Amino acid sequence: MPPKSILMLPRTDDAFEDWRRAPAPCEPTDPRFEVRRAHPSEFDAIFDLVDETFGVKRPRAQYDWLYRRNPHGTARCWLVSEKVSRNIVGSGAIFPWPAARGSEPLTAGLSGDAVTAPGWQRQGISQVRYDAREAHSWYPRSVLISWSNEKSRGARTKHGRGQRLAESVTKGVFVLRAKGIFDRRGRLRPLTTAGGAVADVMLEAWRKMALGRRSGVMIEPVRRFDSAFDEVTRRCMAWPKFWCPHDAAFLNWRYLDHPTKEHMAFAAVIGGELAGYCVVQIARERAWLLDFVAPQQPPPIARALLFHAVAAARAAGCARLDFIALPGWRHWGLFRRAGFVSRASGMFLLVEGRYEPEVCDLQNWQFVLGDTDFL
Repeated sequence: MPPKSILMLPRTDDAFEDWRRAPAPCEPTDPRFEVRRAHPSEFDAIFDLVDETFGVKRPRAQYDWLYRRNPHGTARCWLVSEKVSRNIVGSGAIFPWPAARGSEPLTAGLSGDAVTAPGWQRQGISQVRYDAREAHSWYPRSVLISWSNEKSRGARTKHGRGQRLAESVTKGVFVLRAKGIFDRRGRLRPLTTAGGAVADVMLEAWRKMALGRRSGVMIEPVRRFDSAFDEVTRRCMAWPKFWCPHDAAFLNWRYLDHPTKEHMAFAAVIGGELAGYCVVQIARERAWLLDFVAPQQPPPIARALLFHAVAAARAAGCARLDFIALPGWRHWGLFRRAGFVSRASGMFLLVEGRYEPEVCDLQNWQFVLGDTDFL
């Protein structure tokens, strides 16, 4: 029997107080600013700044879930303040995140909520945060995951960090119905015309293929994830290079305990044994396939899960089901055969820190959409 350490999911939890006390010898090059690590008592001020910068008031319950209730640890935030007024003019968060290199757990974080106060843009505040974060003694032994759009990609390039950015991550789109999906000029999108017209036919064909009596695959709703899911995650998602081990505590927090988003989870069961699972987020007209864990063999397990994800999104009234995956994603072939169409996502992945440059190569990673800052 393999050693117990191999059977368990790799996991490293952040020690928040250790991070706050660890050496970070960095003085801002601009004398107007100070930079420091935030205490949780300052989180409310950060939430206000993020709301003001993005122009959207996020529910406080969602902030509390993200910054304080993460099972891997409290959010690590860097604050930039203006020396004279002491006002916070910039902030950036790192949310502790599960990551591993093979069976080796890594100290890792997901970067998000990086903001500069209105009126303070283009004054080098982002660079002040970058410098402080990278001077921290944890930086060389940690892995930091960031997701960028075109605008933030340009900002990273401006600050000399573009060399770590990968190309746009591919998106898969399955059209569930054509009605109501128009472009900005009010014209029906070409993708939806073809996809919506055959959705019903494809779903019926899938029902016969994925749920045939001989497959033995039963699909059940998941009310809570437990330790039985950990072994399925390890067996189906483990990767020789870099991957994100989602244990039961993470899955419950990330999806089922989310305070504002609706998630549906399904488990594939064969002969009473758990064989795979998936999670779908319902968001108005569009659904997102956030987690998809199934073996490539035997094929009926993955097919049945994918069929139920599509059928659940359609039953919820969504017009399309999207997912995002890296080039090495194990199930790309299945998704394409099922009718998903590849499109540019407009999202760019940056990974930095320990094991550079190996860690920066997307071919070395397994991700699911639940590993993005799409919260």
